[in-house]
Amino acid sequence: MTSLASGPSVPSELDDEVDDANLPSGHVWAYPCKLPSCPDYGKSWILRSNFLHHLHEREAHGTISTTPAERRAIEIEWRYSTDPHLPPQVAPHFRSREHPDEHVWDYSFKDDTGKVINGRGTLKQMEVHKASRCRQAEGTQAAYLRS
Repeated sequence: MTSLASGPSVPSELDDEVDDANLPSGHVWAYPCKLPSCPDYGKSWILRSNFLHHLHEREAHGTISTTPAERRAIEIEWRYSTDPHLPPQVAPHFRSREHPDEHVWDYSFKDDTGKVINGRGTLKQMEVHKASRCRQAEGTQAAYLRS
């Protein structure tokens, strides 16, 4: 039987020491949950396997962590090294739910055609939504002018 390789291999989700060679001496990886909509937002795990299990089991992560490769990408992006003999610390670049950039709003805006667009998200998500509507309108207008 042959297997098809589609990109780099993903290590076993049960291997808690998979990337330990990359750590400074005496440090361990900590894996924080950085998804604001998750009930465990801000909590960190020292065991990689427990963090990956969290990503797999929590409904809040369902759409972004459906495959081992997606969970591996999140794990690598969110983890940080820490000294296990120090008191627990907040993950680098972590913003509490109270941070204004993490507030979720119901918003509405008018696009270039005057159509009212409604949505829900953070200020940054709204700005991205607005920008994508502008690009979409520009593309539609350019296609119209070419025809």
